[in-house]
Amino acid sequence: MATINDLDAAITSLQSRLTTLHAHRSNLSAVLLSQPHLSTRLSTPSTSPALAAITSQSTHNLTTIHRACAGVTAYKVQDPDPHALNAGHILGVSIDVAVRGTFVETYHILLNWREAEHAQTKVLRIHKHTIPPCVALQQLANRWLPQAGKDGDEEVVQDLVRFGRGLRRELVGWHLRVGAVEGLRREAEVEGGKAREVEVMEVLNAFTSDDEDDDDEGESEDGDEDATLRIKGIEADAAVRQVTVTWSDGRTAVLSVSKDGRIEKAVCRLKDGTRDMGMSRKAMGPIGGLVRRLKA
Repeated sequence: MATINDLDAAITSLQSRLTTLHAHRSNLSAVLLSQPHLSTRLSTPSTSPALAAITSQSTHNLTTIHRACAGVTAYKVQDPDPHALNAGHILGVSIDVAVRGTFVETYHILLNWREAEHAQTKVLRIHKHTIPPCVALQQLANRWLPQAGKDGDEEVVQDLVRFGRGLRRELVGWHLRVGAVEGLRREAEVEGGKAREVEVMEVLNAFTSDDEDDDDEGESEDGDEDATLRIKGIEADAAVRQVTVTWSDGRTAVLSVSKDGRIEKAVCRLKDGTRDMGMSRKAMGPIGGLVRRLKA
């Protein structure tokens, strides 16, 4: 005779099987309803539920393709605050960031509006957002979503499409730069594997501390720096526009990174403060191959 535990196990197995069958049925239904000429074969009054299902599936497919290819989607939001501006009607914009075929993060911007004084148009302005502080959101808003005309009396001209494109480009570029620095740290075998922002206290301690790195002194005294020379650290600011590389022998390199991930300027110095022009020239180029160029 089956015990209670056996019955519970059997019920759990049946529920799991039922969930799997429901998912399989949904997949088969989506494939069937997505057939290109299915609606023309069912264009009779008796198949109106089927036509409604085909229409719903087509709308879902279009939304999915748009999100996968365009990356920027607009939607409407209702603010629950009873005293909200414009009766709580808010325009939302979601930006999907994909890096190397994988969705990394989705960011949202909520916009409200006011009526323009000199024309029957609506002027959009940012209400809330989830954009990281290191991304130049306000500069893009000032350019593409200005709140007043150039001379104050002119009509306000806004371009939400270019604003969305520019913001998505900034977000994708930031994620690519962050990933590139993390790749550099792994390639250089630096502990941590992630780019991080240098804290203020670290800088203060570096100036006030009298302690020296024993390893660096040992390498200098032995006069065999090249044999043990290695990259000791790779640090970046929050926007990954400036990268600092330090070596075990005390030399440093400060690199200026463009938005598209190229090193535009490089200043490399030896431990005594003199510039290393050869190392500075090697550092120039895409950030992805920085470690290989520095080791060459």
